[in-house]
Amino acid sequence: MDRKNGVATRLIEGLVSFGEKNGYLSISARVAADLPANDFWGKAGFQIARQEAGGRVTQRRINLRVRDLNTPSLFGRLEASGDLAVGKVSDVRYSHGVLSSGPVYVLDLNVFLDVVKDRIFRKDASFLIQAGLNHQARVCVTPECAQELARHSNKSSSDPVLEFAKEVPTLPTVGDAILDGLVRELRTLVFPGSTTAGQHSANIESDLTHLAYCVHHRATGFVTRDQGILRVAEELRKAHCLEVLSPTDLFQAAKVIGAPRQTVRAKYGQGNLRVVVPAEEGDRRSVEGFLADLGVAPDTGREVWSPGTSGSPRRRIAVWRGETLLGVASWDPASRLKQVATLHVHVDERCEEAEGIAECLLDVAIRDTGPFQCRLMNLRLIPGQDQVRAVALRKGFAPQYAPSSSTHVASLAKFIFSGPISPRNWDELRAGFERLTTLRLPERLPTLDELMHTGMCVGGGRGRPTFILKLFDFETLISPGLVLCPGRTGLIIPIQERFARHLLGMACLQLEIFPSPEAILHGVKAYFRNPRRSDIFTVGSPILFYVSGRQGGSREIIGSARLVSSEVLELERLTLQIERQGVLTQKELKVRCDTKGRIHAITFDGFNLLPTRIPYDYLKRGRFISGANLVTAEAISYETLFKLYLYGYGS
Repeated sequence: MDRKNGVATRLIEGLVSFGEKNGYLSISARVAADLPANDFWGKAGFQIARQEAGGRVTQRRINLRVRDLNTPSLFGRLEASGDLAVGKVSDVRYSHGVLSSGPVYVLDLNVFLDVVKDRIFRKDASFLIQAGLNHQARVCVTPECAQELARHSNKSSSDPVLEFAKEVPTLPTVGDAILDGLVRELRTLVFPGSTTAGQHSANIESDLTHLAYCVHHRATGFVTRDQGILRVAEELRKAHCLEVLSPTDLFQAAKVIGAPRQTVRAKYGQGNLRVVVPAEEGDRRSVEGFLADLGVAPDTGREVWSPGTSGSPRRRIAVWRGETLLGVASWDPASRLKQVATLHVHVDERCEEAEGIAECLLDVAIRDTGPFQCRLMNLRLIPGQDQVRAVALRKGFAPQYAPSSSTHVASLAKFIFSGPISPRNWDELRAGFERLTTLRLPERLPTLDELMHTGMCVGGGRGRPTFILKLFDFETLISPGLVLCPGRTGLIIPIQERFARHLLGMACLQLEIFPSPEAILHGVKAYFRNPRRSDIFTVGSPILFYVSGRQGGSREIIGSARLVSSEVLELERLTLQIERQGVLTQKELKVRCDTKGRIHAITFDGFNLLPTRIPYDYLKRGRFISGANLVTAEAISYETLFKLYLYGYGS
């Protein structure tokens, strides 16, 4: 059949006409999610009602597409409300108050004894107690803990350890019928070959009882040093959504790293801005006066500028023009234990720099998340902060709705994942996303073709609609994470160190004596180059930034971002806005133009430093780059992109 002659469209319309004349309610079609044909069916009015598993051989997802017909019906098609519409980030809805009480970690008896008996592992175990006191997590034990101690204590005298254990926060008791069923199920998973007699058996039964309590009460994690249980941690996570960790692992993953002190000065409009990270405690009076002037309630103002504690210091930023305070932000630092944080951003929107300040403050907060950590940030806004709200929505914040109302917006929230997302860690991302948002993602990472031709299916819970996000929008939602599904290619872009300091400085934490260009404050930044090979730049591509060796540069890949736009323009058509997002002067722009006076302008967002920088020698040894030695931008394959991210994230 000849394509692009409208034959298929006419056939569909004929079928629709026949169905409506003969009283049919709808027409359905089954289309593989990775086929370009999805575009045709979408334009023909066939919405995705649901996705189904395909055959075992192809492992495809199948889109069941449905088009309602204009046919009288007593009730209408009942499942119509379940259609999967292609949406935007602004269509996402989070439930208000998700995990507001914090994660719950249950201590094994041995971990509890490490603390109270000052044993060799006391330091790691006592960190969990400190985390509980700092409200990073709820730390408790099971009823089996005290019962196990009682079985081994001296009945003729009082046992201070036992008495103390009885006062520790404890999960509620569960009936024997429920507990026994869970123990039987867990025994086949954790101790499939266990014996049924002797002291060893008693220890096994006690371990299984601890786990049964954790599973029944939906605890976040069980902290133990038992190697037998730790060996099946992955199986327990998949079967019961229960994390099993050692105290050492949890301590290393959850410890808070202090923010390095820096002051960034940037030109903006007719003056200069000064961004102080972290802000001084001596600024308290100025901050409280600034917040009161914006209409922030005194109680909220005290929360905004609370310093936190030694075990959990809060991040605080202030933006000044001279001696005038223009914006402040504060939030709890990232920690595996505390995955939900409240973010305060308050800006004087009467100043011309308001949008840039809001963008800067939100960007720094979003980036303050450790590699491969999931996080939810609840943004508290006050009336009149319209520019802050608009910038937040562009950056992937979504409305939160109170459970008792489907219309009242309580706040905005941002799900954050830092680092590459691949088939290797998809299960962890998916579990974290559902735990923090109550929204569901597909059981496996979609293929590149599925993402291009269908998108990411996001399942709503609690009566909320299910919808589909295009790959670009999904990455905005979970930014600064990037999806590395097989087949996705990327770019390596060279940049001189002097330009990197000014363009990427807020992430690079570089100190400058003289004010930097305005671009240092923007989340979406501009990079200008000669138009040669502009065709390799595809919107949405992952970008790796390589600091060249010119003028003593470090010759290493330092960070990654995502390509937002790519356009070859005559220099005169370059808008002021794009120029302000970059760091080149007019003279430097002209040098990069081609013989026709055109320049290639790209914009990118989500810049993040790699935990481990990638040296030039490694790139050459691995043959990851061509013989041109990164004099100009290079396209790289999925295999190369994946290996470089593995190196950069030390995984």
